Amino acid sequence: MKNSLNFISVVCMIALSSCAAMSQKHKGNIESYYEDLSAVRPNFTNPDTISSKQTVKNPVATTFPNDLAKKAKLRSDSLAMINKNNVVQGYRILIYTGSSSDEALNIRKQVYAVDSDMDVYTQYKQPSFRVKVGDFTDRVEASYILSDLKVHFPNSMIVPDQINLIR
Repeated sequence: MKNSLNFISVVCMIALSSCAAMSQKHKGNIESYYEDLSAVRPNFTNPDTISSKQTVKNPVATTFPNDLAKKAKLRSDSLAMINKNNVVQGYRILIYTGSSSDEALNIRKQVYAVDSDMDVYTQYKQPSFRVKVGDFTDRVEASYILSDLKVHFPNSMIVPDQINLIR
């Protein structure tokens, strides 16, 4: 037992001393290192200190008074911001879901016959057409209209959807 304990302590001493020798071997003298990087550094000059012999080339900005692409981009960006702020999460009433576009148009006409003030949206999500009604911010408001529409469209239901806040 005593011999094995001595053997383990000798092995540990050898291992620790070899690690210490390796760490000393890889240490270098940092203070003696020097490298001149002035050749690769960019040289910036102050415009106030430029002599008359040196001239600074200013880039010529070509601006056209009737730049239609620029006006169109500004307009589309402003419309995107307006539309982004006017679309919120709400509810619509789903009246029809099917694969026939003619049937979707007929259902749309029937909704306008029932109430011409309703906002009707026809949407195509492959492979079916959907006809939705209204822009409701809460489900209770949609349930009042749903009860009126159930007389003419018995399979209609309330679904969550992105709605237009301002019309």
